Amino acid sequence: MSGRWLLANRAFFVRDLVRDYCTVFRLLSDQRRRFERDGAVSYSALRELLGEAMRKGVFWRLKDTAHHLFRNASRSARAAPEGQGVGPRQCAAGPHPDGLTAQSPVEALIDWCVGYAFHECAKLREDAFQGQHYANCLTQLGRHPAVTDELYGPLSALAAQTAESSARELGRILHVLSHGLFLLTRYLANEGDNSRLARWLACEEPLAREVFGRHYPALLTALYGDEPARLYALAARDLLESGRMEAARALLLRAGGQNMLNAEGMKLLRGLEGASAGARDARSVNLPEPAA
Repeated sequence: MSGRWLLANRAFFVRDLVRDYCTVFRLLSDQRRRFERDGAVSYSALRELLGEAMRKGVFWRLKDTAHHLFRNASRSARAAPEGQGVGPRQCAAGPHPDGLTAQSPVEALIDWCVGYAFHECAKLREDAFQGQHYANCLTQLGRHPAVTDELYGPLSALAAQTAESSARELGRILHVLSHGLFLLTRYLANEGDNSRLARWLACEEPLAREVFGRHYPALLTALYGDEPARLYALAARDLLESGRMEAARALLLRAGGQNMLNAEGMKLLRGLEGASAGARDARSVNLPEPAA
C-alpha cells in the first residue's frame, strides 16, 4: 500500500477510525450489560466482532486502520517535532518503519489502546468459548449422581474462575477504550475540515453521542471550536458531492430544528429548498392532461 495513496485517502481513514471505534465500543458495552445480566458473554458475537484473517471483523479492521494512520511510513511528513514524539512500535518486536522517526504521544497511545484492547478481546472470546462449552459441561457433570465429590471437587471452582476471568477482561477492555475516547478528542483537533468525518458524525449522531458520552462536547470543540454548527454544513456539502440532495436537505432541516445552522448551512438549505420547489413546479407543468 503506497504512502502517497494513504495520504490521499487520509480523510477516509480518519472517518473509518472514529466510525469503527464507536461501533466496537458500543458492541462491547452491550456485552458488558449482557454479562451483568446473565453472567456470560456471547461467543458468537465476539467471534463476529473480531473475525479472522480471511474475513476480518470490525475490531480487526479498526486495528488495521489505526496501524495505517499511526505507524505507516507515509506519515513521516507529519511526524512529531523533535523532542515531542515517541518511537513508533517501540514495544513491538518488529523494526521501526523506514522513514518514520516519531509519533505524537496521542497517536502512539491511541494505537496502543486499540491494539491492547483487540488482543484482550481475543482472550475474552476464548473465555466465552470455555464458558459456553467446557464450564457449562463441567457444571452439568458435577450434578450427575454418579460423579462423586472425590472426582469432581478439584475441578469444581474452574467454571467460576472462567467467569471471573471474563469479568476482568471486559473491565480492562472498556477501561482502555474509554480512555481512548478522550485521546481521540485530542487527536481530532486538526480534523475540523474533514467533511468525510463530519458526514458520519452528523448522520450517526445518536451513536456518536452515546459512545463519546461526557467527551462529546469536547469532541465538537476540538473539531469546530466555538462554531459546532459547522458540523452540519460540512456534512451537507459532502452529501451533495455524492449527489444525495434529499439527504443533505433532510440533514439541514434537522439541524435547523435544533438551531444548529450557521450562515453557510442556511445558504445551502435555501438553495436546496429552491431547487426542490423548482422541480415540483416543473413536474406540475409536464403532467399529462386527464383522460376524457
